[in-house]
Amino acid sequence: MDAPKKARVLNRNRSAELGQSQPGERQIVVPMTREQFDQCWLDPTRMRPLLDRLIAEHPELFPSGLRNGYALHGFGRPSRKLGGMKLRKILPRDGGKAYHLRPSFVMSYMTGTIDDVEYPLLLASFGVPNWVLTLGFGHNDMYWHRLVERLGRNSLVGTTVRDPKRLPEHIAADEHHVDWNGEKGYVATTAVEGCILGIGLTKMADDEHLAAAYETFAAEAREVDPEYAPKTVNTDGWAATQNAFKAWFPGIVVILCFLHGFLKIRDRCRKNHDLHSRIWEVYWAETAAEFRKRMAEFRAWFTSQTWTKTIVEMVEKLWKRTEAYVLAYDHPGCRRTSNAVDLPMNRLCRLMYAGRGLHGHQASSERRLRGWALLLNFRPFAKRSGQVRGHHSRAHRMNGKEYSESWLENLQICGSLMGRHRPAPAIR
Repeated sequence: MDAPKKARVLNRNRSAELGQSQPGERQIVVPMTREQFDQCWLDPTRMRPLLDRLIAEHPELFPSGLRNGYALHGFGRPSRKLGGMKLRKILPRDGGKAYHLRPSFVMSYMTGTIDDVEYPLLLASFGVPNWVLTLGFGHNDMYWHRLVERLGRNSLVGTTVRDPKRLPEHIAADEHHVDWNGEKGYVATTAVEGCILGIGLTKMADDEHLAAAYETFAAEAREVDPEYAPKTVNTDGWAATQNAFKAWFPGIVVILCFLHGFLKIRDRCRKNHDLHSRIWEVYWAETAAEFRKRMAEFRAWFTSQTWTKTIVEMVEKLWKRTEAYVLAYDHPGCRRTSNAVDLPMNRLCRLMYAGRGLHGHQASSERRLRGWALLLNFRPFAKRSGQVRGHHSRAHRMNGKEYSESWLENLQICGSLMGRHRPAPAIR
């Protein structure tokens, strides 16, 4: 059995728990203020013009069936958590089951409002423990734990990238070990532009388990664009990672991370700054021919010096991989180092360390990681940093647009239909 088939077997038992075919996939988040809600929600003559305008302005937030007409189809059950607030029902004219409409200032599962949880969730994204959030904002520890975990039910790719044209051509992937229920686990991460687009938790880092871990990213990306096929992926050289991406994207080109080759050398001679700078002079070559020339010059200089055996071994590995590094010049815009995944994964690892690892079943632990990832993608940059960059968050930079000035409300709106661009059939 090849790796993709084995991956499907490994994913079979957890697929339903990770958010597939859930009722929330038929819940549309409507961008609106409280004032608009008070004026329009209960009045269909006012609600319809608002919906028509939003469907025309933001078609990516609504199922395609509504563009051919719809009927406002009553209300859902009143929520005891939010003082009797009701979700609206909307029925496509072409037939099929009804969708639910939820105002954007209300959290999923009617667990609270944006005003109530925006600041606590911002603190949670920086690793503030649940008991501190309970102390400062009420509820209980499990309320805040579940709030993050519920976010993880959304599609990571579909929520972060609303426009299929903005799906990245060049990605980066890596794994990090984690303490999972007292044992060693691996978090397989896919990222680009500082945004985490895929997370998979697995017990082992072999071909079968990593293929299963990266399958979720491939499936969610193809929900956004069925023809999606990234051109390159940057990895650290681990064969199982490369095999996993080749299995799900057969035409993909693997780019070897230059940074990992350098770090193995630096760890064996941290104070030899002359050696470090000469290695990076090779990296900054502008063409493949110049890269080969600089590598040859570096090799001649290195062999004329006296080095310890461990340094020689690592440097020999570096120049033996010259052609693997040169491959990046054939793909302009690709990631030549794994910084694109290392930086967001470092932030995620800090959150895991603050919680002393992961505690729970695979599905619940993975949902928590995915919830954290969405918080990291959407939380705002520091005010001064955002002014310099021209974007308010990593997701804003990825999408090129925002639906709301509130970062959490923007996350909720992007999570319309749970981020599923092709919502699953209604659950009967």
